[in-house]
Parts: sequence; structure tokens; C-alpha cells
Amino acid sequence: MKNTLLVTAILASLVPTAQATVNVYKDDANQVDLYGRAYAAYIYQDGKGIESDGRSDSYFRTGFKASSNLNGDLTALGHIEMQFESRDNSDANSESKTRLLYAGLKNDGGQLTFGRNYAADEIIADWADAGTTNYSGNPALGNLGRQANILKLEAKMLDDNLNLVAHVQPESSVDASTGKNSQSSYALGGVYGFDFGLELGATYTGVMTESYVANLDYDRSTILVAARYKLKGLTASIVGDSTSVDTPNTAGAKDGNDWMAYELSLAYSLDKLTGTVTYKQRDTDTINDNTVDQTALGLAYKFNGNFRLVTEYVIDGVDGEEDQWHMAARYDF
Repeated sequence: MKNTLLVTAILASLVPTAQATVNVYKDDANQVDLYGRAYAAYIYQDGKGIESDGRSDSYFRTGFKASSNLNGDLTALGHIEMQFESRDNSDANSESKTRLLYAGLKNDGGQLTFGRNYAADEIIADWADAGTTNYSGNPALGNLGRQANILKLEAKMLDDNLNLVAHVQPESSVDASTGKNSQSSYALGGVYGFDFGLELGATYTGVMTESYVANLDYDRSTILVAARYKLKGLTASIVGDSTSVDTPNTAGAKDGNDWMAYELSLAYSLDKLTGTVTYKQRDTDTINDNTVDQTALGLAYKFNGNFRLVTEYVIDGVDGEEDQWHMAARYDF
């Protein structure tokens, strides 16, 4: 039996290495791994004379992944990930949040989990999240991202070329302090990967939100289709979104009507340098101009497997919005 002391592992994590995680504990049946990221970032954006031109976008993220063999290839698993944010000069305004918190079972064919997790549509929405800084995300798409009370099934088939995913989210409080708003959702999708670098994927998501105070609801359905191609240092992807809003009673103008959207990304890595170009657009019915129209140019220099310097310039084409310049130092372990 082999045991690894927690203190030793944490101290070892401070030494730059190429590994993605730090093993905290391991024996014949159990394993606990630690990982994390320190992201020290600055954003410059014209405040138009009424707001500060600069702000912090820094955070520290850490998580534990644990597993325990139960019988044969059946394994119990648990995962928690926390984030601590520093957005301005005041310590009082620093925030912490739980990004992931779930547990479940897995075997060679897939896994079943419950808790705070990524919704099923993230399997392809993540392809467009290819920028170098924290700016990146999916502002144009109707994907759910991370959600509470997600019962999620993931399965692999056809020699792992086909990945299937589905989730069900029972009615869950949106605002835990009052419990006056709730959301439930479901989604299913899949990705097929070819042996020449091409991947194709699609998901369908239904979302039902209800306000008990106003006795109003907001129902929508979103179809995502995507393609991604990898060739040596090049990665190119496109994710398209067609969303139908059935009862837009509680949503704002941007989200309260049907929309079409897409997000494009192109990344090329040469040795330690990576350049990225992303474009995100949403065309919402009943609104003449695009409600999302962003182009971003990014650059990252990776000193080793742990440390990198990153920057990204965001050109925002929506009226009234200003461009942004992101700069950061990032350390992963």
C-alpha cells in the first residue's frame, strides 16, 4: 500500500512541473488528486469618463478529484471545484463560489453523476470557448453552462469514437436566498470523431423557468450543431445555435425572443506560442442589430506546462459597448 502525505503534495505543487494534477493520496483502491490555477489579470476598457478604465479579473481556482474502486471496473467518484475572485481593491468585495460539486459512478463505458456540473450541451459549446484569456466563453449561445442538481449520463461507444450525453435537472431554485424563482431543464446530444481529425456534434436542450412572485414563466428550446477539426497545431471550430422561445414572459429583450447565433474559433500553436481568433454573433428576432457581435484576437506564450502569459483584444460591434484589452499571467498545477 502506498500513501502520499497531503502536506508533501501541496508543497510539491508549488514546484513547476509538467503534470496536470498533484496526487494527494493513493492506495490500491482509492485516489485523490489536487489541481488548481492562479490567474492574475487586468482588463482595460474605456469608462467614457464616468467609470474606471481598468479593473481586475483575477481569481484562484482549485479542485479535488477523488475515486474509489468498488468492484471490477466499477468506480465511485467525487469532484469539487472552488473559485476565489478578486475584482477590485477592496477585500470585502472579493467573492468565492462553487463551480463544480458532484458525485457518482463510472466504468469503462461511461459515468452517471449528480450535483453541480456542466449541462449536457457543454459537450460541444466548449469548442467555441477557445480564447486565451478569461474573456472567452459563449455569450452568443444559449448553452446552460454549469448548473445545480444535474443528473448526467455520459457514455462511450464504437471504440470511443461516439460520445453520448444526457442530463435532467429537476425544479431547482435560481435564487437560494428567496426561492422565488426556479428552473428545470433537460438535454441530450452526442459527438462523433473521425480518425482524420474531424468531430461533429449536436445537442437539444429544453429550459423551463418560473417566477412564483409574478406568476410568469419562460420556456425555450435550443438546438446546437457543431464541427471541429484538428490538424497538428491547428484547431478550427464552429458552433451554431437555433433557439425558439415559447413563453418569453420573464426574459429581457435579448433572451425573450427567438434567435440564431454562431461562434467561430481558430487556434494555431507553434512551439510555445499560440494565437487565436474568435467571432461570436447573435441575431435576435424583433431587434434590428445583432445583440452579440464580438471579435477577439488572442496570444499566449507558454513557458512550460505550468506557466504562461496571455493577452486578448476584444472588438465589440454592439452599439454602446466598448472594446476590451485583457492581460494576464496564469499558473496551472
